[in-house]
Amino acid sequence: MRSLCYAVKHAFYVSVISTVVVLALGWCVQAQVSFNFTSFDYPGATSTSAFGINEAGIIVGTYVDSSAVNHGFGRLPNATFEKLDYPGATGTFLYRVNDLNQAVGYYLDGTGLAHGFLFTSPNHFTAINFPAASQTKAFGINNGGQIVGTWYDSNGNTTGFSLQNGTYTTIVYPGATSTIVSDVNTAGVMSGNWGNNGVPNSQSHGFLLTSLNGTFTDVDFPGAAKTLVFGINDFNQVVGDYTDSNNALHGWGGVPASHEFITIDFPGATACQVDGLTNKGNLSGQYTDSTNKTHGFLAVPK
Repeated sequence: MRSLCYAVKHAFYVSVISTVVVLALGWCVQAQVSFNFTSFDYPGATSTSAFGINEAGIIVGTYVDSSAVNHGFGRLPNATFEKLDYPGATGTFLYRVNDLNQAVGYYLDGTGLAHGFLFTSPNHFTAINFPAASQTKAFGINNGGQIVGTWYDSNGNTTGFSLQNGTYTTIVYPGATSTIVSDVNTAGVMSGNWGNNGVPNSQSHGFLLTSLNGTFTDVDFPGAAKTLVFGINDFNQVVGDYTDSNNALHGWGGVPASHEFITIDFPGATACQVDGLTNKGNLSGQYTDSTNKTHGFLAVPK
């Protein structure tokens, strides 16, 4: 996952301490790319989920405390944590952080309904509510301040949106009954997920959208029963998760335009998803261990 791509296909390696495992062929990467995985937990948390990561190495996500309350957090490059909760919220979920350290996510109000927000350092929150929506969730932000996410109607149906310069734009995958936009890169290329099984807020396929009025492209991991796309970088490399024929959840990454896909699983995990990536190739995500506890992780290429 480097910024320079080779014209030929190479092996992709993942390294944990001294173990090297060949996962797949075909990602546009340097000849041998190895990762060092770091597992982490917010102190005292019963569950830790890592979502976005920026070029400085700040990771954002959510953790669950001993009272089963969700809180947002930032993990700094020195491996220390900071809690970030929307004022007065009953739960906070932090999904993405850009290189200006602006972060987006959503919070739960006293009735349990979700509202999007933008956080700007040091302590400024801006609510994001799609007009006439019953709920709004913000999932992505680029360095230009474009924010993407999803909004809910009164029946629980989900539709994607983009917010730029104060203007909301609805985004619907053609023929879909559910659309979520998960991330947006510097060029305005968006990633997301869609479904058309008639179930509110249910997605089973990923997509890329070239611009607000651009072209949709399907993204499905080969042979998977379900594919979701969570993050995209400026080289249109993406990450997410997929469900295999045995109903097991795996992390993945790839370059859909080149039809290149690889599995990325935290070693020993029973389930894994990759949520964020940088232009340097650093990854953030979460995995479930054999005791069914969820942990965050950072994966850094050597």
